[in-house]
Amino acid sequence: MKMTADFESLFADIGMDLNWPLHHPDKLPDGGLMFRDVTYAAQWGYRPLMLDVRLPKGKGPFPTIVFIHGGAWAMGHPTISNPVYRKMDFFNRFAAAGFAVARIAYRHSSEAQFPTQLHDCKSAIRFLRKHADLLQLDPNRFATMGDSAGGHLATLVGLTGNNAELEGSVGVTDGSSAVSCVVNWFGPTSFPTMQEDKKPLPSWGNPDDPDSPESRLIGGPLQDNLALAKAASPITYVHAKAPPMLLQYGDADRLVPYAQGETLYNALHKAGCDVTLQRIVGADHCFWGVENSYIVDDDIAFFKRHLG
Repeated sequence: MKMTADFESLFADIGMDLNWPLHHPDKLPDGGLMFRDVTYAAQWGYRPLMLDVRLPKGKGPFPTIVFIHGGAWAMGHPTISNPVYRKMDFFNRFAAAGFAVARIAYRHSSEAQFPTQLHDCKSAIRFLRKHADLLQLDPNRFATMGDSAGGHLATLVGLTGNNAELEGSVGVTDGSSAVSCVVNWFGPTSFPTMQEDKKPLPSWGNPDDPDSPESRLIGGPLQDNLALAKAASPITYVHAKAPPMLLQYGDADRLVPYAQGETLYNALHKAGCDVTLQRIVGADHCFWGVENSYIVDDDIAFFKRHLG
């Protein structure tokens, strides 16, 4: 009997450890707080799905930007950056402007295929809302933002709000996954037309190849699986009540062509939505090759307009 009790205690301790970061944030030099390595879902057989939350100084509840990282749906992590992003310093700049930033992980395409990645992102948002009081977040003022593959997922979250067919059953299943606005940094919007859109520029990779990131995401070559390709494309879910969106794309991007931004912009504009397409002249992927600090200024202005 004692052995059984001890065994149960072991698992109780593990459960407590998963919740520990929610109650023990780090104090930051600027007076803000950082909740690190928070587990928002633990699917049996998969790695724990984690997020962190960076709060500005002061007293919440804070409007919240949920940032979804890129990496071709196959790599990357919320805390991994690059020289361009480090110079832009957007996480700290968002905090200085009064926004909380939640950076979330999701399962990669080698672990599971679409729509798992979307389900994970929605689960993270529901988790953040459930624990909004503890995390000092305003549950009524959430935005999504992402770069590349993360921009694709951030846009899908915005367009599919409380779509029951796409909510999934991961982690916290009650509550809303809807957001008030979206910033999309050069995310794919229409898989079936990606390769055609890339032809005007010398480009990297062919999305139609069976081993492309896009094909691996849906589990087969795009052109042989058009129904799946369309189901994974944000353009498919455009509707008149979509939240406001800011689309920022480099016109020299060799991975995700500017035309992908135009495609989504045109569809949203036609539907009567509040949407802005910002052309970053001369910028390659990740806004590489241009002065880009103003992009974050524009993002902050957008978030202040729609999150308050």
